[in-house]
Amino acid sequence: MKDSDVLFITNKNGMKTHAVLPIELYSKLIALKGLLNVTAPLGEHELYTFSCQNVSAKGYPFGTRRKPYFYVTKDSQAVLMPVSSVPGHIQQMREELLSDRTLQLDPPNNCFVFTKDYKFQSPSAAAAIIAGTVRNGLDVWLNREGFSLKDSGFGIKVKKRAPNK
Repeated sequence: MKDSDVLFITNKNGMKTHAVLPIELYSKLIALKGLLNVTAPLGEHELYTFSCQNVSAKGYPFGTRRKPYFYVTKDSQAVLMPVSSVPGHIQQMREELLSDRTLQLDPPNNCFVFTKDYKFQSPSAAAAIIAGTVRNGLDVWLNREGFSLKDSGFGIKVKKRAPNK
């Protein structure tokens, strides 16, 4: 199929509002929709995982797609030692999690473990605590199909349109 096979209907401002596409493409989209309906149920929240340096964590986004909070679930792991270049606010957050016992030492697994679900201000803050290094949380948290938060539509910035003159 070529791009020219799809036609667009626009409003009076030139914005695309509808697409007219070949029946073959429509049939494929309907078949994909059917596949989505037969996958295992997600439950209340779709879980995402992040693994690095022999630790593994699970969590889920919450709030708006543009700027989600991120909950890390109980029993998720975090590395023992952050790198020396980790930003001060991440180091301070880590120390707070240790002092309030949200993170506890897990000697058999040589890591820290979350003792309860914990809400972070962003997926990146959660990933930084777990990895001990700065990470882009939108890229490293993956769902069961292997799609990142970014692939799933989180963190997408809305483009501002130029004012009409």
